[in-house]
Formats: sequence, structure tokens, C-alpha cells
Amino acid sequence: MGNIDMHVHTRASDGILSPNEIVDWAKKLGLMGIAITDHDTVEGIEDAIEASKEYSDFFVIPGIELSAIYNDVEIHVLGYFIDFKNKEIIKITDQIKNHRIQRAKLIVEKLIKIGYEITFTEVCDIAKAGAVGRPHIAKVLLRKGYVSSIQEAFEKLLIKGQDAYVERFKLTMDEAINVIENANGIPVLAHPRLIDSKISIEDVLKKGIKGIEVYHTRHSYLHSQIYLKLAQKYNLFITGGSDYHDEMINDKPTIGSVSVPYHTIISMKNK
Repeated sequence: MGNIDMHVHTRASDGILSPNEIVDWAKKLGLMGIAITDHDTVEGIEDAIEASKEYSDFFVIPGIELSAIYNDVEIHVLGYFIDFKNKEIIKITDQIKNHRIQRAKLIVEKLIKIGYEITFTEVCDIAKAGAVGRPHIAKVLLRKGYVSSIQEAFEKLLIKGQDAYVERFKLTMDEAINVIENANGIPVLAHPRLIDSKISIEDVLKKGIKGIEVYHTRHSYLHSQIYLKLAQKYNLFITGGSDYHDEMINDKPTIGSVSVPYHTIISMKNK
């Protein structure tokens, strides 16, 4: 049996490839399936599922990655096997999308006031049909030569405490987990290695999380072993994925650079 990349982003949020392109590349790269887990949106799922029908031995898991706040720290919660047509999840993701747009407009307004020549139209051109966000604003600033890197744009202007920062829409951990479960999904803690070290991972897992992303591109072997033990201790589902957004190696996307066996995900679905 083949493997499944359980953490993939499309152009519907902040990826660079369309859902169709993601599916075609994943198949070419030898995967048996992928989970579409765009940030705070379900808009790419249906297109990916339709594209997967071209192949008899490939499938798409409908998912999402929700941003939540826990003890003033941002934590991401993955939702798997969600009903992406669920009214509640559509309502909350539409609300987040609308707030993203307003937030981006406010950031652009702040940048203009402090002397940067930038327009919201330029930001939308970068984002294309995807959700507008700070990375797209950073790319415009980079393209215009105001900064030398995306990271510099964030550190100089776009993070909390800097001149162009605007607060984001926040779900609590409980809200994020409830949204996923009400859409018949499985809430899974995303990339625990990336969570602020002042947060106890075990305390987060006790909030109602049903799985943990043990394997991730930013996890060392040692970290994966730690999270594997936690999964076993709390009887959690074990997942893993590339968290693919835009990285290319030899003109090929790095989809599937981290993946998990097909049979483990099927058993997860069956349970």
C-alpha cells in the first residue's frame, strides 16, 4: 500500500498550486492520497475531490487547519474527514475570510500612512483567488524593494508591536475543536514542535484533541519520537504530512516529503 500526505495547502489559502495541480502532482509523486488542509477555509476541497476522480487509486481527505488561541498563544488544529458542506463550518470560515479581507485592507492603509506605496489591488493580484493575508502583503513589499525578504517584512512591519500590525480574528481552542467535531471531523494537533515552548503540549491534548501530527517537516527524529510516545500515552491518532505550501526541489513540489501509511489513515477513518 502507498502513503498519504496528511497536510497540504492549496491556492485556496496560502499555497501556490490549485487543488487540481496538487492532486495531479501528488499522483505523479507516487502518493495514494492527500488531505487538503487549507487555513481557515474549505473552498479548495471540492475541486480536489473532483480532480481525484481522474484516478481510480487515489483519494482526497477533506480537511482544514484552524488557527486558535490558547493561553495567548496561537495553536493550529487540523480537522480530518470533515463534512465540508456543514453549515456551521461554512459560516465560521466565511466569517474568518471576511475578517482577513478587512484586516489586509487596514494593514495596507497603515502602510500607506507611514510612507509605503502599496495598494490593496496589488495584494489581491499576488493572492489570486486565495485568501488574502500578510504573506501576500509581504510579497508586494519585497517586489517593490522595501524589504530584502518576506521575513524582514514581518519583523519590520507586520508582526505584533510593529507599525502595520492589525489584530486577527481569533477562535479559542474549544471553539476550533467544536467546529471540527460538529462537522463530523477529527481534531488533530498540528506540528506541536512549532508551538511556543511555554505551552504544555500535554495540557493542549487534554482539551479534546483526538490526534497528533507526529511527523512533520520541522520535526526532528527525536521530536517525532516524543510525540509518538504522547500519542500512545493518550491513545491518539497518529498523523503526519509535509505541510506543503510552495517549496519546490528540481521543479517538483515537495508534496509527500513527509507522509504516513495508507492503512493507518483508513483505520483512523473507520474508527
